[in-house]
Amino acid sequence: MTKDREFPTEETPAHRARLVDPNRLAALARTRLMDSETEAVFDRTVRIATEAIGVPVGLLSLVDGQRQFFKAQIGLPEETARARQTPLSHSFCQYVVSLDTPLTVTDAREHPLLRENMAIEDLDVIAYAGVPVHAPDGQPLGSFCAIDSQPREWTARELRILTGLSELLEAEFRLRHEVQMRQMLAEELHHRVKNLFTITGGMITMTARMTETKDEMTTALQGRLAALSQAHDIIRPAITGEAVSSGDAVVSTLLATLIEPHVVPGGNHMTLDGPNLILGASCATQLALVVHELATNAAKYGALSVPEGRLSIVWREDAGQFRLSWRETGGPASEWPPQRQGFGSRLISMTVTGQLRGTLKSDWLADGPHHEIAIPMEELAR
Repeated sequence: MTKDREFPTEETPAHRARLVDPNRLAALARTRLMDSETEAVFDRTVRIATEAIGVPVGLLSLVDGQRQFFKAQIGLPEETARARQTPLSHSFCQYVVSLDTPLTVTDAREHPLLRENMAIEDLDVIAYAGVPVHAPDGQPLGSFCAIDSQPREWTARELRILTGLSELLEAEFRLRHEVQMRQMLAEELHHRVKNLFTITGGMITMTARMTETKDEMTTALQGRLAALSQAHDIIRPAITGEAVSSGDAVVSTLLATLIEPHVVPGGNHMTLDGPNLILGASCATQLALVVHELATNAAKYGALSVPEGRLSIVWREDAGQFRLSWRETGGPASEWPPQRQGFGSRLISMTVTGQLRGTLKSDWLADGPHHEIAIPMEELAR
């Protein structure tokens, strides 16, 4: 027999904070498993667990801040099986998630916390054994569990079965993540090629307006194309997933390097204002990807696409957050907000909220877009 890995005796604020942690919820959202259809690979794994352990109920339960969703289940009451979810009032799995550890209970009716859980009466959950299942980045997503309707002493062998099968599920999550990343890379490469043609055409048009001789135009174009190449070298690791260099970067230098290809030399199209904050190599490549997308959008159809356009970038440290304000004015009249979120916009959002664990707020004002980015200061050192 194995001694119960004890559930907490009371619900603490740390439990709730862990369930609603934005990083965990973002990892759960990236799996695209919540509210998804049943799939044979998950159903089969739950069936193997119930047969090997000899229990009437098995679950792959995914937990967010309000409910648990059953990606796969065997043995639940008909109505619950049809709904494929319950509120957290009926969840033991939530504690496996918040503690990120295997948990068992022999008789929930005698446990000081669990005896009030409505799963006992409504779902006939008496004995429970659950192990956490993790996203590719290590965040706990839910529980892979076995349930009995009568008291049961769980054995070490039974926990090994659950743990081994949960590791297979995590391998499936990683495989799907890799497939998503490859698809995203293909979209990104297509997006980049289209952007390069558009940006280069815009550069030629803008440079022709601002120069008087062929030699002057040639020199200006060569300089801007060289700057564009340098900007792409900075963002390449973020696109391809290759290792980043160990060198740090200053925020102002990074911004100037990425935006320089899109502004007319000698003009007054851009202002940068902020302290000399240092970015770690990993954060620098991810932030560079975001800035490059914003600059590309501004050069294609925003403030940097016309001579009278202006771009203001202000950054600061505030309450443990790196805050960057991107404000465009004087660009061509456009419909705001955009009717459809393109790939570039999705990439910006995913990078800020997923890779940099930050927040993004966009206001589509009459004179141009205004983006506010907030990133935890600890992320800057990565």
